[in-house]
Amino acid sequence: KPYEEDDLEWWNEGLDLIDQGKLAEAEKKFKMLAVSQPDHSDGFEGLSKVYSKMNRIAEAKYFIDLAIKKVKKSIQSGYTDSEILDLMLDQQKAIERLPQ
Repeated sequence: KPYEEDDLEWWNEGLDLIDQGKLAEAEKKFKMLAVSQPDHSDGFEGLSKVYSKMNRIAEAKYFIDLAIKKVKKSIQSGYTDSEILDLMLDQQKAIERLPQ
């Protein structure tokens, strides 16, 4: 359920799982984060990272686009620094360069 989980460490745990090559586990972690914090970009950005590693490019593009929309809204609200958006835009460009 949204906003009811102890999700503070899920972003870092998901990134650690990616680094360990445990992509299915990372996918689950980021899905949990996306459900727990649907208005925040982290879960969606994490899913994009996982799907890029899995060569699931269409899904990676979908989730980075979604994350960018969420972070733009967060910047407008004053909750997020624009540097986060720059990093996501770099990730989006990298995904677009991947072979289909």
